[in-house]
Amino acid sequence: MATLILVHGAWHGAWCWDKLIPELEAKGHTVLTLDLPGHDLPDGAPATTTLEDYGRAVASLANAQSEQVVLVGHSMGGGVISQAPSYSTNIAGLIYLAAFVLQHGDSIATLAGASEVDELSDHVDMAPDGGRTVIQDGAGSFVFYEDCTPEDQAAANARLIPQPIQPLMDALEDMEGRAMALPAIGIVCEQDRAVHPGLQRMMYDARNDMPTYEMDASHSPFVSKPKELADLITKAVMQMADAS
Repeated sequence: MATLILVHGAWHGAWCWDKLIPELEAKGHTVLTLDLPGHDLPDGAPATTTLEDYGRAVASLANAQSEQVVLVGHSMGGGVISQAPSYSTNIAGLIYLAAFVLQHGDSIATLAGASEVDELSDHVDMAPDGGRTVIQDGAGSFVFYEDCTPEDQAAANARLIPQPIQPLMDALEDMEGRAMALPAIGIVCEQDRAVHPGLQRMMYDARNDMPTYEMDASHSPFVSKPKELADLITKAVMQMADAS
């Protein structure tokens, strides 16, 4: 199977993949994760963090591997895996999970603003420093983890950290189209309240009508349905390999 690098989304860290990793490893994948820069800090990444910082961190991990990797980006992590190929030639494909799909000149904020439905913003507050945002206490249960158990909701809510605004505002720099040249597959989460399913489909269709799968899941199937998600990721890896 493949070497996978799992890239988390905003307000999260590598901890969010804990239930998914053993399911993927059981299918023969080598699974790597990372905390995006500053996301391993209790108070979160500094407000000066950029999309380039995120992309270079993922590219560095990809470049350290002996074989090409497949990047799996969740939510904001989709923007990160769109940026990482600018700094690495060791990437074989991209899997977008309820994710933002950036093309050159796009920003996550601009794409989010194109959504006809916004159920997230009312649950996000500005941090006192003015350069980061926080999820309101307990609101993750509604916007991120609605189909998770109460125990999993409480555990995940407790680990959310402030998110720098700048990476969401930064436009993707990929004039050579390196991300667009890679095979890619999207996974739509049909019950998503953070990135509306309609927006997911719109972004996926805009990327050369890339193949998509759909899950009856909220924004975080790596918590609520890790086995089903592992099955879809494996299917995506095999489809990209067959097409290459």
